[in-house]
Amino acid sequence: MSFMGKAVFAVAASVLAAGSVLGAGSASAAGDQWASIALSDGQAIYGVGVNEASAEAAQAAAIASCHLADCKVVTTWANGCAVLVESDNGIAWASGATRAEAERKAYENLSELTPTALLANTGSAGMSGSEVVDAICTANAR
Repeated sequence: MSFMGKAVFAVAASVLAAGSVLGAGSASAAGDQWASIALSDGQAIYGVGVNEASAEAAQAAAIASCHLADCKVVTTWANGCAVLVESDNGIAWASGATRAEAERKAYENLSELTPTALLANTGSAGMSGSEVVDAICTANAR
């Protein structure tokens, strides 16, 4: 699954990496379902791990499904969704309790690279030049 050139990807990854782990909890409560997204620097390929029993298992599954040696985990979350969005200027991602929350946050992150990306969150996706690449939700997401 590819979607952007590596130069733009590298910029997006460096801008967004600082906030990517904030959605990951520090302890695993009984019944939590974990998910993770891994992205490749060089090929702009991604992989996901979903409905795993631990953050570590989700991260390992995401890296394995990315199928490239340079894949790195960019976000991990429990009991919710994450969304990848793209524009001509880059990509962004975010997680949240619901798909709608994750999508809103992802477009907010993308607006750092593409200011018009926020238009997509108001129903004007065509005018924004951005789109959802993928939405990943755990089975127990609200």
